Amino acid sequence: MKFSKQFSFDKEWLCVKIPLVFFWLGVIRSCLSKDYKLPLPLGICKLVDCSFFFEGFGLVIIVLVALLLSIAYLLEYKMKWATLGIFLISIIVFTGEESSGVLRRNGMLSFIFLAQSCAYWLNGVELLKLKYSRIQYSIQAVSVGYFLSACSKLVDSGICWPIDGARITLQVLKSFHYEYYTTFDRSELIKATEVVQFLQEYQGVLTILLACSLVVEFFALSAAINRIYARAYGLVLLLMHIGISYFMDIFISSFAIPMVILLINPLYLAVLLYHKIFKKSTVSTTFKRL
Repeated sequence: MKFSKQFSFDKEWLCVKIPLVFFWLGVIRSCLSKDYKLPLPLGICKLVDCSFFFEGFGLVIIVLVALLLSIAYLLEYKMKWATLGIFLISIIVFTGEESSGVLRRNGMLSFIFLAQSCAYWLNGVELLKLKYSRIQYSIQAVSVGYFLSACSKLVDSGICWPIDGARITLQVLKSFHYEYYTTFDRSELIKATEVVQFLQEYQGVLTILLACSLVVEFFALSAAINRIYARAYGLVLLLMHIGISYFMDIFISSFAIPMVILLINPLYLAVLLYHKIFKKSTVSTTFKRL
């Protein structure tokens, strides 16, 4: 098996792709474990019978392909095709899920792997460009995802979106009912009632929270300027998700977790911190011996 050591042992890239692909596998497993019937075909499912991949022999095929592509991705093997294949699997599975009436906004993952595929196809020969672009393109995909989310809100409701409290309450209720009809967990209905009551009582808090989230999402493209901006803006986006989770009990993991992995990259920061401490310790020990 031929793969580049320069590619595979880039610490920053390893700290991105390992948690990212395992998170992707978890999401794929969650989607495929449901008994989806796809009554309302959307997107690619209008052209292809995606229900084939959610049962029987088709399910076995897509699981095996997903596992093989993930192994190739981790080993940095045939990355042009591995990333493209993961993107296509994502499109099929996530569109199939949405065609069943479940909206979990997993599309962010699809476009992250598409961005990585573009990096390998465009810069595969130039090692330095590839090392930079495979992460940078992914950051850009995340940034664009948040920006488009803000744009959709502005197109839908204009600048009055934050004060449209009644409508947001309905959206929150809709999200909890989506989760209930997916899991049949009655606690989701209890949560929905509690959260809606809270939001109705504290409309001022809701308006401020929504206004802040809209501004943060709208300027998310600034995270793509460089790594420093990415980490700083990643922390801002993380605080936004924490705030929404605290006040509305809504956590969009398919946005938040890839964002943390790519923009903040906490695993890489931990590795850097470890090496810094270890290096200082080694130097100190050397001087003592001298």
